[in-house]
Amino acid sequence: MDEEGSFSGLEFDLEEIGGIEGLKKLRPSKQALKRLEKMYSILSSDNRIEILFFLNFTPMLPSDLSSVTGMAPNLLSFHLRKMENAGIVVGEREGRKILYSITDVGRSLSGPLTK
Repeated sequence: MDEEGSFSGLEFDLEEIGGIEGLKKLRPSKQALKRLEKMYSILSSDNRIEILFFLNFTPMLPSDLSSVTGMAPNLLSFHLRKMENAGIVVGEREGRKILYSITDVGRSLSGPLTK
């Protein structure tokens, strides 16, 4: 804090973007906020985070995911469906099987998991 009772670094950063009014202009739309809310709510489950972790390494069949996570197939299917609807994973049907892989969005969300 400087002699005037303000944080000089903070003022400098705000000035660079046009002050408070400039900051207000950067506010995301309600639609963008809703998309982010949906995306982050998907990650509120440790089961989905675990699925995301394993899909970071390789595309997998549900039976393989069930083996490595220990999740029952019906529970795994529930989580994969939610993740697919959010655009975090994608399932490619090959005959009667579905191969799940992580999307670019999912990879960006799972970055801290693999470091």
